[in-house]
Amino acid sequence: MRATWIQLCYLGLLACLATTIARADPIDVGTRKQLFVDGKFIESAHGVELVMHTPHQTGEVLIAADQPHEKGGHVSVYSSVLKDNDGRIRIWYDLVTPTGSGPWDHERRVCYAESDDGIRFTKPELGLHEVDGSTANNVVLPGVIGGCAVWLDPNAPPEQRFRTQAKSYHPTRALPMHSSPDGLRWDLFLERPNLTGPTDTQTIIFWDAAVQRYAMYTRDRIRSPLSYRAVRRLESDDLKEWDCESRVFEPDEADLGTYEASAGVAPVDYYGATVFKYPGVGSEEDRTVDDGVYIMLAQAFWHWMPRGAPGTRDVRLAVSRDGRDFQRVGSRKPFLGPGPAGRFDSQQIWIMPDPIVMGDELWLYYAGMNWNRVSPPGVDPQAPDGKRLSAISRAIMRLDGFVSAAAPYEGGELVTPLIQFEGNRLELNVDTSGGGALKVEIVGEDGNPIRGFAVSEADWINGNSVKMPVSWNGRQDVRSLAGQPLRLRFVMRDCNLYAFQFVE
Repeated sequence: MRATWIQLCYLGLLACLATTIARADPIDVGTRKQLFVDGKFIESAHGVELVMHTPHQTGEVLIAADQPHEKGGHVSVYSSVLKDNDGRIRIWYDLVTPTGSGPWDHERRVCYAESDDGIRFTKPELGLHEVDGSTANNVVLPGVIGGCAVWLDPNAPPEQRFRTQAKSYHPTRALPMHSSPDGLRWDLFLERPNLTGPTDTQTIIFWDAAVQRYAMYTRDRIRSPLSYRAVRRLESDDLKEWDCESRVFEPDEADLGTYEASAGVAPVDYYGATVFKYPGVGSEEDRTVDDGVYIMLAQAFWHWMPRGAPGTRDVRLAVSRDGRDFQRVGSRKPFLGPGPAGRFDSQQIWIMPDPIVMGDELWLYYAGMNWNRVSPPGVDPQAPDGKRLSAISRAIMRLDGFVSAAAPYEGGELVTPLIQFEGNRLELNVDTSGGGALKVEIVGEDGNPIRGFAVSEADWINGNSVKMPVSWNGRQDVRSLAGQPLRLRFVMRDCNLYAFQFVE
């Protein structure tokens, strides 16, 4: 009798496991969610590969320069979003208003908008700052300031709970930092932190519980033999003194070889990067996770033609387990790119920190423009009527959905390294579509299936859920195995496995 697919997979798993069993300390996963974004939880695999998944761009204009005090201005790239504890989606957006014909003749303010559903935003009249003789506006940070990057500091007193930092065009300020009790009324708490090097991008700061220090991701600049921008990380105990500098992302040989360099400038560089800890992107309490994965959404700037053309921007995905060594994901394909010709986001995309958890989805807000980075004012952008357009919009993806361990139609297998867990049940973030399927076997440290949890006793999983329960002969309870070194064996066909988690 011809062997069934599941029998062949099972025999293949045994053979694969026999070559990989080695004495090693188990990874303690506790009850924390673990993502298949890299090879950390793949000890061996057959027919399974890591696949990047791109979000769906809605094309909605959620926020644009449409108020009287915004007349003639545009929404620019250094904007920021947070989901507050009361569920509001709060956006601080970078508003640029020209005051003359020169490239630096402009006002640059931070304005505020909020929404209960993340789609319909209001711009409240806050009465905090005067613009054109009136305080009937939503300005929260006046002056010629380079946008914002708002974050919540778990170590700050309540009156400084909100933080932001941005480059200033004032000659005496490199990276002024502001704080606020409510995200609306901001005070300067640090005029100039002690660090050297460029910060002329959207600088990201958060408390990194893995090292019990603040982490900063900002610009680096390399000028020999080619000139290009890169991303560097620094650390601090107090936000004032910064050290442990390291370059964490830059154009590599493949990037530099995409096109011939123009005038000594690399064909692509990284204008900045949004970096955040995942899964610590939910509530305020979750922002202090001490493990998880660092996600980098690098803002790529393309300019290999004469005079810096095409001057377009897209977003590239990279991941890291330590916040320093980042791996590129997705075979160098863009994670988020410009929209169709003529739309407000057809030339430049700038993704905002951080993703927002909305039910079983992640919403990624971004600023888009329909003109390129190097066109001077007045040059016809790629729009039917020649009008420059910009707005904040969103892209949607499934929870944990950056990368999956994907099995083909013919089937595949995946074995984790030794792990130990807490909890009572195992849940998966998985999508089998209609015809795909998955089974889970739990294997002991000796390489043998644990009785009651063998693949022959495992129930088929067929469906699409971010919290799919795993069972064996109808039984989900795994508490008897908590604390033991073991491996998970995934026998898969035509499905995407994003994450696993043991839960109470």
